[in-house]
Amino acid sequence: MDQSDSYKKFVGGKRYVLDEELAKIVNISMALEMPLLLKGEPGT
Repeated sequence: MDQSDSYKKFVGGKRYVLDEELAKIVNISMALEMPLLLKGEPGT
């Protein structure tokens, strides 16, 4: 199995708009099994 396929990639959802940069950040966090801490107003 290729290393890039060894974890589930996040690509967004029906009601969630995701740009390419944020997708990379989320996928790296999932691959490293480390939390991703976000700050800001919800929904922005």
